[in-house]
Amino acid sequence: MFVKAIAALGLLVCILLAIDMALPYRHQAAWRAWVQRRRGSGFSFGLRGRFNSRDRRRAAHDAALDAIARAKNRSGTWDGNVYHGEEFERRQRRKPH
Repeated sequence: MFVKAIAALGLLVCILLAIDMALPYRHQAAWRAWVQRRRGSGFSFGLRGRFNSRDRRRAAHDAALDAIARAKNRSGTWDGNVYHGEEFERRQRRKPH
């Protein structure tokens, strides 16, 4: 019984995809837009709903600012936006081969 239900569901999905491919582009776009609106109107399980919260964006922004501050406080010299570390100075003194 369970196997037949899964097979019927798979067949239904295949038929819907075949119908979608047979439609003209204009109707495909309208159908897909309708599906997107329906999917986005409720509780979404997709990645958009998981990673688009204000708290996560704020945390990412704060982490980026912290990384920039750590990079600026390292020992070495800055030439505009180019960082020259201590290893850079030592490498310049060697004779190139």
